[in-house]
Amino acid sequence: MTLLKKLQWSIGLLLFFFVLPVIAGQLPFNKQASTPIKQPEDKQVVFAATNLEEESELEKTKEQTPESTPESTPESTSEPTKEQDPFKVLLLFTHSQEAYQPMVKAVSGKVAVYDDKTNIYNLQDAISKHFSMNGIQTDVLDVDVMKVMKSEGKTFPQAYNTVRPYLSSRLQEQSYNLIIDLHRDSAKRDATTTMYNNQSYARIAIVVGAEHKNYRWNTAYAESLSAAMNDIVPKVSRGVISKSGDNVDGRYNQDLAKEMILIELGGIDNTEDELNRTIAVIGKAIAKTFVTESKS
Repeated sequence: MTLLKKLQWSIGLLLFFFVLPVIAGQLPFNKQASTPIKQPEDKQVVFAATNLEEESELEKTKEQTPESTPESTPESTSEPTKEQDPFKVLLLFTHSQEAYQPMVKAVSGKVAVYDDKTNIYNLQDAISKHFSMNGIQTDVLDVDVMKVMKSEGKTFPQAYNTVRPYLSSRLQEQSYNLIIDLHRDSAKRDATTTMYNNQSYARIAIVVGAEHKNYRWNTAYAESLSAAMNDIVPKVSRGVISKSGDNVDGRYNQDLAKEMILIELGGIDNTEDELNRTIAVIGKAIAKTFVTESKS
């Protein structure tokens, strides 16, 4: 081998060893080996240490970043949540001129259990007010049924048939969550009054006609309301009375709606204050039993 070839061979060998580390650094397996590997212990510690306080700190950090500020966040294009329709109650007064003796006497000095001016029909404003305070929208079937009966020469037992077309027409126009036919019981004070926290309340009874297809539905509404009222004021409800057979109506127009009940509000001897206290309880019980459930 000539001196020139030996020199070329030596220079080539030196160049090979010089560029070898550079070539080796470009190989794929060396890249992978040079990437730090996160130990399993690190991951476990991170998750084990994540608690409510750290989550709160993370949320605060997010709020401070530019991405979470109102200026850098685009306006939401989602549709606004639609508000739920209010719970709607329809009131009607089939025996519209049933009266309470203390109220009639205070106004006219008369002792009467029926009156064409001071009667249960006039309680509609007080009822609407108390119901509204509990988030209940109240409509009234604005017809003095007993006045209509007198003008048409009808007798007392024909009251339910007299109000029926008015009620039927309204229910075809609008729907309601609850329909209440309000009456005054003929029972005396000892049966229609209760004491609670040193205050007297007019007791109620809920009547359901048992001779129609909606009977079980009406009964379920009645029992739920009765129980809720007694939870608020013990014994304020006398319970649910089912009626059928001879000499009773048997349906009380409740065949027109599953959500319809008849409430006997107090008796002939109850005072206006006692009635108002009980009306407030009815409103609270409706809200507790039906309004809350309907929104859940």
